[in-house]
Amino acid sequence: MDRDGWERGHQVAYGCGAWERAGHQARLLVAWYDERDGGLGPGLSPRFSGNPGMRVKWPWGSGRHNTLGLLFWRAAHDAGILVDQVVLADAMSYCAQGAEPLDAGPVPEAARKTGIGVGSAASVAGIRYVLQAHAEADLPRPRPAGVRPTLGYRVRELLATPDWDLGDWPAALARVRHAMGLADEIRESGTWRPTDQELSAGGRLGQDLERSLATPAASGHPAPSWLERAARLAAVTAALSGAADTLLGARPEDARRDDQGPLVKVLGFAAEACARLETSTEEIGRLWEAEHPHEPSDRASWELSHVPVAFMEQIEETEHLVRALAAFLWVLAIH
Repeated sequence: MDRDGWERGHQVAYGCGAWERAGHQARLLVAWYDERDGGLGPGLSPRFSGNPGMRVKWPWGSGRHNTLGLLFWRAAHDAGILVDQVVLADAMSYCAQGAEPLDAGPVPEAARKTGIGVGSAASVAGIRYVLQAHAEADLPRPRPAGVRPTLGYRVRELLATPDWDLGDWPAALARVRHAMGLADEIRESGTWRPTDQELSAGGRLGQDLERSLATPAASGHPAPSWLERAARLAAVTAALSGAADTLLGARPEDARRDDQGPLVKVLGFAAEACARLETSTEEIGRLWEAEHPHEPSDRASWELSHVPVAFMEQIEETEHLVRALAAFLWVLAIH
């Protein structure tokens, strides 16, 4: 394998080296597992929580994410693929009883510096059940038949999974709806009187949001793909945050310090909700460009194996929120 070319591939795809990417993804998987194993989430299936595997005393400067990251790095290195393309079920072979310890094979120099014991048989045994929890995760909505989750697919799935902190997008949407409701209440009571600038900015932004979600399907064109829909929402982030910043900058210094104002809060929360789509949208877009320089005959099948069901639900619910926000801004503008 061309090691330099393999590393360059990671730099192009992720803007970092293979080891850095593997460590980043491994941290997310360990964080999800720990949130459940520690009783902070809905709990793991009995087959995971019943046997936590060999307990390892992790040296200072080391941790399970380092060994799990090394496992993903090694699996990608051996197969000559990108780290995110490693199939979780296949990676389990590195944790099998009697498997060669990871530190007996190629190890990036940066991994050796993370701490004593990373890649040893004991450390690999200590992360077996973390990897298994992800490879065999019980989901409320089963994945499409035939999908073999890769590391990248699983991370996108986690980032759209509501029952843990980093994937709690419903809470982000709820904050926007609550802020809109509160703004309506104080406007109707006369406590808040929108300025001319707020009314003008809200009216323009409401029209822009409506156009951003308009679909050409009704005109006989194909309906937008999941990736296109997600990209539209991710692009809305800049418009929302820009409008919020403009309104905030127009307020006196003391007002900016003490109170952002109802409309600025609504737009800021909405920008945060849409921004939650950005990471997965960008990664799926890069995958699409790399695998399909030309339009394939069956784009829908490709999306089923790359866009998790949880992310599809997040896209749909965020679209509903943006439409509600557009209506809120329209009502604001005409009053």
